[in-house]
Formats: sequence, structure tokens, C-alpha cells
Amino acid sequence: MLFRSLHFLAAIALSADAFVPKSTFVRPSKFALQASSKPLTELCEITKEACDVVAPLLKEMYSQIKIGTGTSDTALFKSDATFFTIADGIVQHMFIEYLFGGEKFHEIVGEEDDSIVNILETPYTVDSLVVPEEFEELISSTLENVKALASKIDQTAYSDMTIFVDPIDGTREFATGKGDKVTILVGYNDAEGIPAAGIIYRPLTEPAQWASGSKREEFTDGVLDLAVEPNPKGVLITDGKVSPFIKSTIENSGMNMVPSLASGNRVLMLVEGKAGAYIRDTGGFCKWDTSGPQAVLEAYGGVMAKLPEFLENKDMVSYTHLKTPLNLDFCKRSVGLTLSNARDKKMFIPGLDSIVTDVHLVKEYNCVQGLVALAPTKMETFYLNAIHSAMNNIKKESPPMYT
Repeated sequence: MLFRSLHFLAAIALSADAFVPKSTFVRPSKFALQASSKPLTELCEITKEACDVVAPLLKEMYSQIKIGTGTSDTALFKSDATFFTIADGIVQHMFIEYLFGGEKFHEIVGEEDDSIVNILETPYTVDSLVVPEEFEELISSTLENVKALASKIDQTAYSDMTIFVDPIDGTREFATGKGDKVTILVGYNDAEGIPAAGIIYRPLTEPAQWASGSKREEFTDGVLDLAVEPNPKGVLITDGKVSPFIKSTIENSGMNMVPSLASGNRVLMLVEGKAGAYIRDTGGFCKWDTSGPQAVLEAYGGVMAKLPEFLENKDMVSYTHLKTPLNLDFCKRSVGLTLSNARDKKMFIPGLDSIVTDVHLVKEYNCVQGLVALAPTKMETFYLNAIHSAMNNIKKESPPMYT
């Protein structure tokens, strides 16, 4: 059931106020002092327009995507076993270089920052991949539309903000025919690295399903695929192995497992009422997966935070979303080295449990302190206490495995 969400729900806001992440209290940005303006709302609206502009390009590529590495012109494997597609590189390039480019923002971080993209001279290329000729006209017209939107962004209002962009969250899903789980994620973070506004956008559904918002400006908007039967006792689990900590927490709390794919899609599922919580101790996700989704979830009345502080005393502490050479949320002697979080993959030895003591060994943007994300329906004190109690009842026998 699709639902158009407009504006922030006051009742939800009141129930959520007591559980705002502690690190969200920061010095006011210069635009926050302009009481008559809504700069974050405006930014969300422009970003939504940009997502609308690139969606036809993504749909066309999705309809023709090939899977594999040998004979494929449009997909190959990343070294960490996730797909990298031409669509990833091109959409990020359009957003970072053209939509957000110039001096409008303090910093911009994208998942595919190492990609080399050429969409000015044919044949178009993304790294070593040559873009099939049939895409060229659509890419060219899409780029012109993105450039036109760039002129609508205020040149000075966001100069202290850092953007995190994931052009296609769920790249594996994109390349394997699960397009309804794919999202575009954009998050706008304040000078302290705390998400202030963002968007989660499913470009391959018909019509597009999305949610955007800024708690600070009491703004939400979106087209949601609301659950026919809400499942507030559902806990989203990944398509990978469920850790003993997560499994025991769910069983101890009387909740139920809800299979799910892709980070942005999972948070949108919380907003849509398809589950009440999304909890992780193991890693495999990064700050471009949390920046926009955290802003959206909090705008709708939920919360997203690191797991250790919640586990200790129910504190909600945000990850820090800033451009940096080192991981700003690294905690010595608590993080296990994995193929996913290792800066140098040769340092990872399969079968060997390695606890990291040197921040230089892990990637700078990996989320290495787990995650607790709660839907608006789970913000009441009773539910928070129940989840917290369930975790603490089992953590000695099944401690969290931070990676």
C-alpha cells in the first residue's frame, strides 16, 4: 500500500525526544540561525528531483544488466565479492562532480571515490569498462538535467556540511534482479558529522518509493510502501549469517526475524512498518549506508546509533560522518579484522580471529561498532527497556562480535 507522507508527526516526535542520540547536540550551523528559511528541506527536495532525473537511466541499465565477469560489458566483481556496475560510477560522478560540485559543501564522500569516470567524450568509460553505445544518449541528457538542478542549490548555506553518497546501495541486488531492494542514499551531515537531513530512494520500483527528512526542520516527505500488516515485533536480519548475539537477542525478547536485503532498504522498511528494529553487531556496512538513512529514520521519529553505548546504558550515540583518513569510531581491542573492514585485505587470514589494536588496519568509513536502529513504533520506554534487557540477558554467553 503506497502512502504519501507529508510533514513530521507531532505525536511521534514527542515520544522520540527522550531518545535523541546524545551527540546530536551541536553548535548551530549558520543556516540554523535563519529562522524564516528551511535550507535542509530545500536540499532534500532538490535531491529528490535529482533522484527522479537519474532513475530512468538506472532503469534502462537494470533492464539490460548482465551478471558475471567473462562476457559482461556492464558488470564485474569487486575484490570484496560485491558487484560494481557502470551505473554505480556514473550516478555518483553526476552527483558529486555536477550536482554537489564546486564549493557549496565542506566535503563530499562517495562509496565509489576511487572510480575514474568519463562521460564527456565517447566512448564513455567507468574505470576499465566501456559503456555500451546504446546508453550514450540517455547518459548525456541525464547529465544536462543534473547540471540544471545544481544551479538551484544555495552557494553558501551548506559550506560546513559533509555529504555521504551511495549511488546504488544494494549493488549485488541491482545486478541479480532484486531491483526493488536497491536504493540511492544521500546524507547531509553537520560540522560534527551528525546526520541532519537525507533521502532513501528506491529508483527501480514503479512508482519510485522514497522517504526524505530532517528532524531539525520537522520535515518529512515520501511515497512509502506501507506494510499491510505492521510488524512492530519484527527484527530485520541480513541475508548473511545471523550472529549468535542477534539470534539470542531476538529469541530472548520474544520478537521475530524478518529477512531483508540492503542497508537503505532495511531502514525504509522500518519507516514503512515492516519491522520494529534493525540490530547488528557484525559489520559489513559503511557510513554512506548510515548517513542518509539515520537522518530519515530520525525525522520520522525513530533512532539509529552505535550498539556499545546502547548496550551499556541505553545511550544513543551517532557514528561520526566526516571525511577522514582514519576511522573516527574505532575502538581499540574491540574490533575483529575481516575481509570487509581490512584496509589491506592481505592482512586478513581466514579462520583466524584477529582483534585489531591499530586503527590503521581498518578502513576509514567502515561501521565497526555495530548498530541499533529502532522504528518510530519502538521508541516508547517500554520497548527500549525490553530490547536492552534482552541484550544484556544473553551478552555473557553470546557477546556481540564487533567487526
